[in-house]
Amino acid sequence: MPAKLITINIRRYLVTQPRSVRQKRLSRYVRERIAHYMKVAEENVKIDMAMNSAMTKVYTKSMMPIKANVNIDNGVAKVSLYSDKKPAETQKAEAKAPEKKGAKAKQEPKSEVAKPAQKKPEAAESKAKPKQ
Repeated sequence: MPAKLITINIRRYLVTQPRSVRQKRLSRYVRERIAHYMKVAEENVKIDMAMNSAMTKVYTKSMMPIKANVNIDNGVAKVSLYSDKKPAETQKAEAKAPEKKGAKAKQEPKSEVAKPAQKKPEAAESKAKPKQ
């Protein structure tokens, strides 16, 4: 099953919690919301290490909505942080796709290569003449 993007508003919940226990309760709340959205049991929600550390360091303080990718495999929901980057497989497929014949290709600006400074003719002549 493809990854599903879920946004969880945590501000409503965390504002009412004491600062000392926000991280523990945030993990439980995220697990509960993912289980509800994906229709799986809370025991079957696995939070990835990057997501857990982000919740600890960032989201308990800023309380911004959490964007998460959720994959379901064999009844287990795996939660990871959302990233705007495309998967490597998609990028490779797009790179191999041929361009349309009628479409104008984007031209990269030509970078001018710095030419080495030419020696002055006077200096060349003085070296060429033998001393008398």
